[in-house]
Amino acid sequence: MIARRSLPLLLGACSAEAQTGATRTGAARRVAASGGPRPSITLEGPSAEGVLVFGHPFRRGDIGRGAGLRADAGGSGALPVQMDVTTRHADGSVQHAVIALRIPALRQGQSLPVSLLVGPEVGAPLSPARAAEGRSARVEVGGFVVDALAGQGGWQVGPLAARKRVEVDVPADAAGGATSLRLVLDVALHADGALVLDTWFRNDLALRPGVEYASYELRVSLDGREAMAGRVARHHPYAGWGRLVSTRPIAAHIRFDPTYLADAAAAHRYDLGTGVAPQVLDGFARAMAAPSWTVPLDPRGITQRMHTGGARADIGPAPLPVAAWVISQDRRATRFVLGQAEAAGAIPWHFRDPQGGWIDTRRRPGFWTDTRARPPHGLTFPVGGDHGWAPDRAHQPDYSFMPWILTGRRAFLDNLTAQAHHSVIATWPGVRREGGLPDNNIVHNAQTRSAAWSMRQVDNAAWALGDQAGWVGEVSAANWAWLRRMLPEWTATQGEAHGWIPGEYGGSGVLPPWQQDYFVSTVAMAAKRGSADARAVLSWMENFLAGRFLARDRGFNPHDGCAYLIAISPPRGTPYRSWAEIGRETVARNLSNGEGWEKSRGDYGRWALQSLAALVEVLDTQASRSAYSWLLNSGAYGIDATTRARLPTLSIVPA
Repeated sequence: MIARRSLPLLLGACSAEAQTGATRTGAARRVAASGGPRPSITLEGPSAEGVLVFGHPFRRGDIGRGAGLRADAGGSGALPVQMDVTTRHADGSVQHAVIALRIPALRQGQSLPVSLLVGPEVGAPLSPARAAEGRSARVEVGGFVVDALAGQGGWQVGPLAARKRVEVDVPADAAGGATSLRLVLDVALHADGALVLDTWFRNDLALRPGVEYASYELRVSLDGREAMAGRVARHHPYAGWGRLVSTRPIAAHIRFDPTYLADAAAAHRYDLGTGVAPQVLDGFARAMAAPSWTVPLDPRGITQRMHTGGARADIGPAPLPVAAWVISQDRRATRFVLGQAEAAGAIPWHFRDPQGGWIDTRRRPGFWTDTRARPPHGLTFPVGGDHGWAPDRAHQPDYSFMPWILTGRRAFLDNLTAQAHHSVIATWPGVRREGGLPDNNIVHNAQTRSAAWSMRQVDNAAWALGDQAGWVGEVSAANWAWLRRMLPEWTATQGEAHGWIPGEYGGSGVLPPWQQDYFVSTVAMAAKRGSADARAVLSWMENFLAGRFLARDRGFNPHDGCAYLIAISPPRGTPYRSWAEIGRETVARNLSNGEGWEKSRGDYGRWALQSLAALVEVLDTQASRSAYSWLLNSGAYGIDATTRARLPTLSIVPA
């Protein structure tokens, strides 16, 4: 247990230092044509006056290259602001930035709308040396001491905040004999005098002698005052944990604009009218009140045995808590999501290369994390299973992307990037080399659900990293290009009902439509972000995705469009080439819904509906609109507003 002492232990960004040639389609075209809403946030009290730091995405063109940012609080006037750009769109405009904002004191219940507009940055940069004079940010691990303020270099400075990162390997004698433990410290000095430290203990160094479970005493102090202290008895390899502490916490809650987040292709377009059921938000508060919430490496409600299936609330374009956060902008959802983002560091899929960065297949061809692989193509210390975690690519949730986007905490970007790398290196090399790709094909001959979530992670990381994406960006581009190259061959094979991604489905001659819907949630977002290859794949998939609800006159029952399984070929045979064959065999094998929904109980109707919503938003065709309208009004199981408010993961609508 970590003891809370004289300084508060903060859960994350929105309640303190937040931490540290696209093709326009559907809604994006309409936004561009109208000028669209400008980016804005709403601050809610109570909070002291001071510097608040958060992340924010921007639509292409809103903040052009060379432009600065100003913050307009309406009647309260302009607020001092600092914008540190992290990524840019292809035209050079800002795609994402970490923003520091000096806010006034806010009373309980008081709100302050703030518009983020183009304007010059005002004020001379802080002097880190002067701001750090006489101050300290010390982390002690088993007698090994690091002061994050020591040294003069590495600072990123502006008028409101100066930040830097310190990374240090912990000696084995301070970590219980493990040589794999690192300290990763993101320290910031603010113009209001705050000293902020995001402290991460990462036992993730791989491929070296001494990779082992770590054990250590720890103490973190700011300006000589203890912020947290305790003992970690068993820190498993390839995992980390961290906490954010500050000498002057700024407690303002930030409400973002969900519509703008969707327009910027950072979030899916959720149904704001349906909202989130109160019991969901109350559940977040109860979970955070549990004593285990403060324990290092606690999963904080994350499913540890990820191979378990079913209608899990964390499986989707984003987990249920993230969807609830985007939709509701509720303070409880914010704190819960950021707490789970910290907990995601404990998932053992963080493989740090001793040469720097996360392990990839460019530097280490043929590398595989499976226990069947042996060095130099495998781990020197296997992942194991006695820590409670069982990662699985086919059921992996994404707990890191949106927290990084809306907080700017680099630790969350680390977690996101590590997970993206794992999505590749956990794939069998025999699959990765299919299709002529250089050891990075994560779609061919995989379960379609595995391809969906692996590509989601790779794409989210590539988008978040921008021109620093490197290998991750190459993996994303190569897989979308390969898929596009395969379309003519698959069309010839699949015939009239073409548009489904081949894969392994655990049964011969059947297709689970819901796995196609999984994949669509990823390909549609990639298309919104500007991938021409992903857009071509989505256009091709529309024939099947929309057609399954529009092909009654060609022999396929639209009620079977979201059945658990449909017949797609004879056992171990070539695919059926007509809707009539698929429809007839689906009935013959007792897979059909008939005129009811018995074979669609669960979340299969919601999956199909979000898939069609994505088609409408990106492609905006008559077929996608007709299919969406039919299913929305069909009475299919689980698509009603009450269910979607209780399970908002798939409460996604067209623009």
